[in-house]
Amino acid sequence: MNISSLSDLEKLESKIKGNLKKHKLGDTLNSLYVKQKSQNLQPFMVAGFALFAIRFCPPSKSSELIRRYDITSLIDLSNDYYLADPITFDTDLSDEFKDSNPVFMILRLVSSQFPFNQGLFSEFARPALLFDEIPKKLKGLSHIPEFDFENKFQAITGVSVLDFITTGFVIYVVSKHNFTFSSNYLKKFREKGISIPDDCTLQNIINQLSADKSQLIKLYEQRKNQDHRFRMHDFNPIIQYPLIKPCQNKGFSNSYKDFFHAPVPDLVASRISTGIYYQMFNEYKTQFSEYFGHVFEYYVGKVLGNSITSEKLFSESEIRNSYPKERGKVPDWILIDGTTLIVFECKATRFSRAAQVIASEKAVNDSLKQVEKGLKQLGCFIKACQNKVLGLEQFYNCTTFLAILVSLEPLYLVNSICFREHINAILGNEHITNFHWQILSIDQLEKLQPHLDSKIKLSQVLDDLQKNKFNDVLENLSSETNKTFKDSFLYSKQEELYRRLGEVVLGID
Repeated sequence: MNISSLSDLEKLESKIKGNLKKHKLGDTLNSLYVKQKSQNLQPFMVAGFALFAIRFCPPSKSSELIRRYDITSLIDLSNDYYLADPITFDTDLSDEFKDSNPVFMILRLVSSQFPFNQGLFSEFARPALLFDEIPKKLKGLSHIPEFDFENKFQAITGVSVLDFITTGFVIYVVSKHNFTFSSNYLKKFREKGISIPDDCTLQNIINQLSADKSQLIKLYEQRKNQDHRFRMHDFNPIIQYPLIKPCQNKGFSNSYKDFFHAPVPDLVASRISTGIYYQMFNEYKTQFSEYFGHVFEYYVGKVLGNSITSEKLFSESEIRNSYPKERGKVPDWILIDGTTLIVFECKATRFSRAAQVIASEKAVNDSLKQVEKGLKQLGCFIKACQNKVLGLEQFYNCTTFLAILVSLEPLYLVNSICFREHINAILGNEHITNFHWQILSIDQLEKLQPHLDSKIKLSQVLDDLQKNKFNDVLENLSSETNKTFKDSFLYSKQEELYRRLGEVVLGID
């Protein structure tokens, strides 16, 4: 359908609504599940259509059979809706954006699709390290802000971090292989030797992951875009609650008849990983974020420590022994490879909703403040090394300097030519120029780790990344080293989690 105005978009939504309101939510989700299996629909398409179903379909009844119907034409209409961009049909927006960096428009499109394609390289080892093991190691250290992660997590969820992660993993596996499942279905796994927690804990975990139609719509209404021209990029509540309860009978959610469906099962995996970070941040704000910065820094150091062979790795605290605070900022981590110095700054940052949805230059720039701050710190430190400032003698022989900012989540397109030019212009205003920088997500660093541990130099990889896409570089490394996730330092942690569950979780029927 050709969309040439906001009115056309509203008519399209009305048409989709008119069709979906004739069918029960469970029937529509079942039809979507079958369609996805047969046509391999992209996750963002599935998530978008599921949101339409949540908004417009009446809830199912537990006493009725779940049916299916042909949704082919509705899928096509839904795709037309979500692939529309207001810049192409709104003259005011077109005039506003005509002189902006073209990468901003691409960012809006990418941000509406990529969050539903969750990478699972680290399996569930990373959240276990970030939210359980490392907080325990840092507890009581004088330079770490006081924050009892475990107790504060239990205060808002009623469950332990590890129970949430491991049971969430079971739910993820089950949702990958079933249209629906119930809490009773999960409880039966105890008979197979899988360590499912007690009924009360299990219900608390399910409550964190699931919602019915009314709860999902309430969250959608709270967070949808105020500017209706961007309504195709509205927040999708299944990111926060990846399990949908298709039925909505009185008292149903507490009965033995409850059942759930995950339109995009990988969102379950995301919810028990980075979802924990955002849940804690939303509850504890800067008290949490200031503390978590130390956790994330420690974790990045762990990844780097498992990546080096002949290189030398220095922590911020080690550098401070000879370079006190009054002399300037220092990176979180420093790696020396011969005469090459690589400096790392860790930031648990991502693009804001405004940057992803509207992608105006102001919204993007506001969202880049932590990136700008981190790169500025790295640039200043590199300049100090080049100027051979007192206290940095161990770096005097370095002639090549590289800066890496490591983010908790991917910053889409940020290493593209257009985005690099934009960021370099911002840095130029701060008189930070002529230094080589790269931004890697922690997921990307984890994927590189087993190859770097095979005596591939990080400096070589960074040079390749200046010229090639990350996935192409990774594919070449895989061909060269034949390393897989089993060679990652995370693999042993994953095996530990499997043993905690009873080791038979992958054999779930």
